[in-house]
This record gives sequence, structure tokens and C-alpha cells, in this order.
Amino acid sequence: MSLFSRPLRATCSVALLLPAFLAGCAGDKQPTHFAPLRYDYLSVMHLNAGTLEIEDATQQNPVAGDISANAPTPPAQALRQMAQDRLVAAGASGTAKFVIDQASILHNAGGVLVGQMAVHLVLLNSGGTQAARAEAHVSQTMRPDLSKGDADSPANLYELTSDMMQRMNVEFEYQVRNTMKDWMVDAGGTPVGSAIQSQSLDAPGAKGSTTAKAAAAAAVPAAATAPALATPAATTPEVATPTITTPAVTVPAITTPDVSVPDATPSATVPENAPNTDTASGSTKKTSTSSAKTSEPDPVFPAGEDDDSASSSTSASTPKVRSPEPGVLKLPKK
Repeated sequence: MSLFSRPLRATCSVALLLPAFLAGCAGDKQPTHFAPLRYDYLSVMHLNAGTLEIEDATQQNPVAGDISANAPTPPAQALRQMAQDRLVAAGASGTAKFVIDQASILHNAGGVLVGQMAVHLVLLNSGGTQAARAEAHVSQTMRPDLSKGDADSPANLYELTSDMMQRMNVEFEYQVRNTMKDWMVDAGGTPVGSAIQSQSLDAPGAKGSTTAKAAAAAAVPAAATAPALATPAATTPEVATPTITTPAVTVPAITTPDVSVPDATPSATVPENAPNTDTASGSTKKTSTSSAKTSEPDPVFPAGEDDDSASSSTSASTPKVRSPEPGVLKLPKK
């Protein structure tokens, strides 16, 4: 029989294991302190309005299943802090109203966290009429790190809120500076760029006032103070044009030679084998073409037939008288 009953032994076992269990849980202890989310280290946007109002519309329009209130810094609180740190009403009249439209975190199936943020900024003139408007929207899905606890642990909710606010600051500033650029002023309330658009109202030739000079100096961008770069003068090279000399061409004088043409007197041509009639004998003889015709002179016309122009002008009906052939005429017998 044992000295201790079974219940007593079980109690002793639990008492011995409890310190070891508590020591293991102490090593997985989650952080309980989170730095506040502030944005005063970013650039400030000065608006041409007399007052700034911040409104949280998420309270009138809650989202079912929203667990953002469990975050160390709820998204709605982080958006309000952004408006307080970065928006300044630097005008004389009117109202700038910053409205938080949505700031929620949902724990969806599979342990995924989904965050949504939406804001808008409106500028109202002194009569309450809207003069300008800018909107910004951000959404993000995150699969939480289970080493930091459950999916909806404060550490995971803080990380998701911080990441969404980084994106919201960039998106919001971009929308405001592009949509409301005509309503942006400097810290003194002067519209941005007004110094560039102003001109002196002094009389021509008068010296400008100190205020005008200061405004003109402020209008010069910082880039203008940079040393001016000397632009090298472009030198056009001189091109020498060669002189073209046309050579003189001497044309020799052409002298036309005088050509003396001798007067040619055509001689009468007697047709070959022309018939000749002897009137005395009454017989007809053919004229031979012997060489005696040209070698022997004509006894009647030794110099040949006269073909002057006077003879050519005679009537064509008058027949020409030719001398008989040599040997035809016979001297009478004594």
C-alpha cells in the first residue's frame, strides 16, 4: 500500500510543472507599449481659410465587423492626428473642413486583415458655399505575423494602421496640392505665387517700394541663385570662295580668198553621126567623128563659131549657117 493516494500524487505533479509552464509563457510575452503616431515632422499645408474643422463621420456610419477600436492607435484617431499636424488655416475668412469618411479594419476568413481609409477636405467661403474639394482613399490587405500573437492582436493592428497612414500622407498631400493649388498660402497668409503675378503701381521712372522689392526677391526661385554657366559663343568658320577666271579665247579672223572664175565659152557640139547634105551633088553624107574635125581649122570660120549674146538674142526661127566639112568645096577648074 502506497504512502500517498492517487489524488495527492496528481496534485504534487501539477505543482512541480506549473513553474516551468509559467516560465515558458513569460518568453512569448507580447509588447504592451506602442509609440504614438504623429506627423508633425512632415511638411505643413497652409490653407486660405480662417478656421479649420475636423469631423469624424465614421461614428454615424459604422462598418459591421470593424475591429479598428482594438488597435493601440485606431485609424480614425491617426487620421485626426494627421489633419492636426499638417493642416493650418492661415487665411482671413472661410472654413476648411477635414472629414473622415472611413477608417475600418476587418478580420476576414483565413486570418487576413483588410484596412480601409477615406477622407476629404472642403473649403467653404464666408457664405458657406463650397469653393474647393480634395479626396484621398487608401486600402490595404495584410496577412498578420502570428509570432506577434493572434491575427487581430494589438501588434498586428498597430502595424496595419501605421502602414496605411504612410500611404495616406502621400496621397492626401498630392491631392491637396494639385486640386487646391489656388487656395494654398504661405505661413503669412499670402497666396502662393502672388508675388510673381503682382506688378508695381508706381509712376514710370519712380523707384519701387521696399515691399515690392521684397516680393520680387521672394519670387525668384532658389535655382536662380546658382552661378550662371557661360555659354560659349558659336563661331561660324569663314569659307574662302575661290575666284574663277574665265580664259580669254582669241578667235582668228577668217579671210575669204578671192577666187577668179575664168569665163568659159561653150563650144558648139556637133552631134555625132549628124547627116550632112551636099547641095551640089545632092547626096547625103554622114559626118565622121574622125580626129580631123578637131585638128584641122575651119577655112571659113578659123576661130570657130561666135556664140556672143547678140547672136543668142536673134530669133530662134533663123537657121544657123555652118561651113561645110573640109574637102566638100572644090575649086573650079581653070
